Amino acid sequence: MYDLAQPQDEFQKYINLETGVTYTGGLLIGKTLNPINHLLQGNEGLNVKIVGNGAILDLEGSQICISYCNNILEIEDCIILNGNIRFRGINSDTATQIPTGNVKYVTFYKPHDYAIRLQGTGGGIVLDRNLAVDAINTGFDFLFINGTANSWLPTGINFAPSIQAGFYGTPEITNNWSYFSKESENIDPLKHFTFL
Repeated sequence: MYDLAQPQDEFQKYINLETGVTYTGGLLIGKTLNPINHLLQGNEGLNVKIVGNGAILDLEGSQICISYCNNILEIEDCIILNGNIRFRGINSDTATQIPTGNVKYVTFYKPHDYAIRLQGTGGGIVLDRNLAVDAINTGFDFLFINGTANSWLPTGINFAPSIQAGFYGTPEITNNWSYFSKESENIDPLKHFTFL
């Protein structure tokens, strides 16, 4: 669907999904950071909007990620299974690449790692009226600077904004709902919303 999408308004890729249809696979918008030489590599990002119309996105363990670019990702009105949405940015001496956008009216069921993870981003991002159920703990997440797993980055959390809100700006997080079917997890507030 990404390859077939046409431009509309401010978006180079405007993806209009069909109600009740299941789509599979993930999506990377933007660049990656090489942990060896700390250089950004890959294509520049595009402004992307995904209008779900109630579609199901089975990410099959992958993610929808906008990474190291100054572009916009907007996604709304869909169900996401077995994956997550990630906004990843950097502000350093060599690069300032911070994506923005919003996630609205999205239901996450058994997201891998997190439902929504903000890394090195915050300002200009709106998370509104999303529902996340039973994020799966897949072990420790990885440090973006060297690619090693770190115990300070646990997974299995529904909403995980960047702890560096003062540096990257604060996201607008309103009217979201988080739930775990295991009572021992559901009573732990750090499983629902945690700044990492």
